[in-house]
Amino acid sequence: MPAMVDAKADDKGRLSTAQALLLSRALVRNEQAQGAVVSMVVPFGPAATFTLTGPVDWTGDRAALVLTTKRSDAVSTPDSPVFWDRGAILTEVDGLSTAMAAKGRSGVRFVARALNPKGVSLDQLITFVGSLAVDRAENPILLRQGDTAFVGTKVIAGITVEGYRYGKTKYWIDPATGLLREVEARFVRYSSPVIITVSAHGPQTITLPPTDQVVDGSTIPDVLASLKPRQTP
Repeated sequence: MPAMVDAKADDKGRLSTAQALLLSRALVRNEQAQGAVVSMVVPFGPAATFTLTGPVDWTGDRAALVLTTKRSDAVSTPDSPVFWDRGAILTEVDGLSTAMAAKGRSGVRFVARALNPKGVSLDQLITFVGSLAVDRAENPILLRQGDTAFVGTKVIAGITVEGYRYGKTKYWIDPATGLLREVEARFVRYSSPVIITVSAHGPQTITLPPTDQVVDGSTIPDVLASLKPRQTP
């Protein structure tokens, strides 16, 4: 029988061995689950709140998300699908179908482009979601010695979870299963944390748009320059 370990942080504020192990393995558990359903709430100041929700396939590096916008002026904004396909992101652009039909290609709805997390905030958010699954656990000894802390417990979807701060990010983990349930992440662009809930851990089926509905953005710079992109996080 393994030796019992203290489940509480020590008097110096360091994580206990059990806490460090739980935190170190949380993202590996996502990788082992292969996928999950995520919901990411992105505060865009007082003007709007964006929510990205949908299944993520960490094994295949894919996701099918729906972008919902809630504006402070109550103006209705239609939901917009956003797809992540390995190193690419697929988004809708208003007027694209008409512009492409004028060029002899009908039915085009999505522009595909390479992910640019350093230059585009939406891409940074999606890249962060992709990083929530890893194939190698953190070293729990180094976690205890590093910038980590236990921040308490709360209830998410009826489950009591434990919170751990690692740098500027907080991870809320179900101690019974080791599964990650919520992340609070800070990004330079947003004054408040981005909240990501994680549920339905397990393999996910991602249905991408048909290829005849997608155009490579790098091949139509003139068309994109004439169109107004939708507001995104």
